[in-house]
Amino acid sequence: MRKKSSSDVTFGSSIKSQRIALGLTQRELASELGVKASYISYLEKDQRRPSITVLNRLGEVLGLARSELLMLAYPETREMVDGGKQRAGEKRRSAWKEFSENRALIRQYRITSEEMSALKRINMMGTVGSARDFLFVLMAIRQALAKETR
Repeated sequence: MRKKSSSDVTFGSSIKSQRIALGLTQRELASELGVKASYISYLEKDQRRPSITVLNRLGEVLGLARSELLMLAYPETREMVDGGKQRAGEKRRSAWKEFSENRALIRQYRITSEEMSALKRINMMGTVGSARDFLFVLMAIRQALAKETR
């Protein structure tokens, strides 16, 4: 039997493990929430999704982050809750890849290895969203350096 990884965490498994950690039975948790014990069983088996009211109470009673519970119960809300941070990171990586692998563009703008290194560090800071933006940043750096040498 394989070990569960963090990606195997579900809404049901998280509330069940926290309920057990707190020493509560399904019946006791149901009583706290004002629902039936069978409903808790369905939730723990991921056979039902809770209402927002029940989800909110689960967070309070079990001491779990309600935003995490919401995203586990309703995965489609993740982008709304986390502001698209995860997707933005993926977009940033693909923008860097698109830019850094474009040899024709690098030759055309005579981008040096030092400039590429600086742009890579800027990308890691999370400030550049598209491949085209790297050129803008590069031109701004070059312009600033040109003014300094005058």
